[in-house]
Order: sequence, then structure tokens, then C-alpha cells
Amino acid sequence: MRIIEIVLQTNRLDEMKSFYGELLGFPIEQESSESFTIITGESKITFQKPVCDLGAYYHFAFTIPSNKLAESKQWLQKKGISCFSNDNQDQFFFPDWNATASYFYDPDGNLVEFIVHHSLHNPSEAPFSQHSILYISEIGLPVPNVAEGSKHIYEICEQEIWRDEKQFAAVGDVEGLFILIETSRPWFPDARMPGVFPTLVKIQGDLDKQVQLYDLPYQIMCTTKVHM
Repeated sequence: MRIIEIVLQTNRLDEMKSFYGELLGFPIEQESSESFTIITGESKITFQKPVCDLGAYYHFAFTIPSNKLAESKQWLQKKGISCFSNDNQDQFFFPDWNATASYFYDPDGNLVEFIVHHSLHNPSEAPFSQHSILYISEIGLPVPNVAEGSKHIYEICEQEIWRDEKQFAAVGDVEGLFILIETSRPWFPDARMPGVFPTLVKIQGDLDKQVQLYDLPYQIMCTTKVHM
């Protein structure tokens, strides 16, 4: 599954634009007084002002080359960004996925992840930079019922349920995942309780359609048209 774009809300538009556009150096595709869009490899993120301040925060992940996790942490550190650390550990191995990840926060408190999937065998010889970001590969969607939520996404997008548990499910594949987490379960690794906030996810699909995930403020758009 390929995630083309995610649209998220922020009440710190100027700070977020400076963080992603100036500090991290992602190209800004468009900007206005209400929103801005950055290009993140083969995908995009749009941050927009909310109608009302809900204190939104999200979890999303970027896939990077399989040999660049250590270098990506050094790159962040040089920019004054600390990776999340737990028990002196600032990277985490997931044996079920054969992946390793590190995490950091942006000015809005979003939990941002750099992840390498060792099975992809996509090393790079170039020094790590914002241009090393390959694409968005995860977006978190807290839901009250994980089983119902994952089934609904499967019916909408015809995406396989990659990992299914009572309080957690990953729907999609190694290139793109909806991370469904029960609203009563804390996020890993920072143990914050998740929140339900307006989210639009655009994915590449065989049909053009847009649906809402139950009565939650989640819009999922499948599109056959990819413009980068």
C-alpha cells in the first residue's frame, strides 16, 4: 500500500512550517495563511489550521534507507532534535516486522518515526538528509474498537490486516500501514494516551473513492491519480 498524502491539523502553523520547511529542509509545495504542504520523498504532508483548537497530535512514520538509521539520528541531533529515549535506548527493534525505528517530536507534539525495514534491502550511499526520506509508511488512527476498524479499512481499501490484536492492528503492507490502536491503549514508545483528531489519508488504489471511517473524523481517499 502506498500512502500518497496525509492531511493533519495544527494550531502552530508557523512553527510547524519553520520546523519542517527550514530546520528539516523539506520542500514546501504550497502554503497559505491556513495550511502548507511539504514533499516528503514520494509522499506529502499537509498541515492545516483547525476550525477549533482540539490540541491535535498524531503518530506517523517515514521509511528511510535500510542502512541509515544511525546516520538519521546524528542528522537530527545536529539540528538540535533529540530522539525519544527509554531506559537509555533510542532505537527499537520490531522482530515481527524485521524493522528498527527511532522517534522524535515536532513542535506540535506529533510522534514522528524514522523506520528501516530490513526486508526491503534499500541501502543508500548518499549522506543522510531530508532527501533520504523515501515516503510516509505509517499513519496512526486511534479507534474505540480495533477489530471493527481494521475490518472496515479492509472493506474500503482491500488492504490486508498485517497484524491483528485486540488493542492493536496494522492494516496494509511493508510499504504502507494504517496503525490502528485502541483509544484506551498508550502509544509506543512514549506511553501517551492517543487522541482522535481529524485526519485525511490518501492512498494509491485501483478505484477513486473517499469514505469516512464510521463516525470518526477519519477520511480515507483511494485514488488512481498520483501527482508529485
